Amino acid sequence: MKSKYLFFICSMLFLYGCQNGFSVKGKISNMPVQKFKVEELGVEQSLMIDSGSTDQEGSFSFSSSTEEESLFRIKFEKGKYILLALKNGDHAVLEGDWNQLENYKVSGSMGSIILKSFLVNLRENINDIQTMQVVLDSISVRPNNDSLKQAALQDLKNINTQFVEYVKQFSDSTQSVANALFAVNIINPAYELPYITDFYKNITKRFPNSKNAKLFAEKFLSQAKNLEPANPHKGEPAPDFSGVTPEGKTVTLSNFKGKYVLLDFWASWCAPCRDVSPQLINAYQKFKTKNIEWISISLDSNKDKWVEAIQKDNLTWTHISDLNGWASAIAQNYDVKAIPCYFIIDPQGNIVTVENTIEDAVKHLSVLLK
Repeated sequence: MKSKYLFFICSMLFLYGCQNGFSVKGKISNMPVQKFKVEELGVEQSLMIDSGSTDQEGSFSFSSSTEEESLFRIKFEKGKYILLALKNGDHAVLEGDWNQLENYKVSGSMGSIILKSFLVNLRENINDIQTMQVVLDSISVRPNNDSLKQAALQDLKNINTQFVEYVKQFSDSTQSVANALFAVNIINPAYELPYITDFYKNITKRFPNSKNAKLFAEKFLSQAKNLEPANPHKGEPAPDFSGVTPEGKTVTLSNFKGKYVLLDFWASWCAPCRDVSPQLINAYQKFKTKNIEWISISLDSNKDKWVEAIQKDNLTWTHISDLNGWASAIAQNYDVKAIPCYFIIDPQGNIVTVENTIEDAVKHLSVLLK
């Protein structure tokens, strides 16, 4: 009898908790039995709030509570996850197929429904950008391609603009604080710093009772000055940066103080860049025993094509890329408008010259490295 009362009390406590918090139930067909974790995505880091295991039918559930609507991530195996925007009182129900988890359906949580719709549109925009990048890559390897390349670049720019405008519109109009904060973080501050700054200045007015809005705004606005593009000129300090090599090694510009540095902005799809590879190699061989470091910074977005170009052209010096194409943070900080482009930096870390041809860069190096 005592155990029956205990079971009744525990059941009532669970129901009471769900009524004052939120609950999530899911059933994902074709999902292997596995463990999952639930994280709340905060300002500084993610916080694991629950964990569990799915059953043989792909079913799982959990419940918790939150001070306000927040973003949660259910992490499965193989890097798969589902994002939800949950608040107390939500009873989210998830359905989907493990083989196409991105097509999951959600009900019982308005914030999560809005988020899912946004993610679908976001994926379509990203697919358009990737498709256009493939077109541009294929055009760039053709001879006499200048007019086609310029048209493709303009198309890619238009698609990127539409993408950013869609994210802005969603960030500004959604009534969900969790979704607004999630969406604005997709936008690259290197391009849209004024917009993002205004967004965070106004977010606490839109959601005056939101602790998360205040915390996210305080963090961004305190760091905003460090995000302003440097727009460097001759004689000015070269903006410091770190980048990753194809092997995963981090390279930092300031580590080479005391040496001259040649920065070569290029890309595997850039025919003029590839055309001067033999001249680059000759210059490297000529000066490699001098007090100089060569760093090539790629505006590629496809790692395989980037690495293939390095190997095919036999470019044996240091290479880095963030694989963000023209959205490369380093290229933005150096105000690179066209490639190839060459910066020569002196041992004190100042920009000596900026050149558009390797011939002009070599002339300067010949004087500097006598």
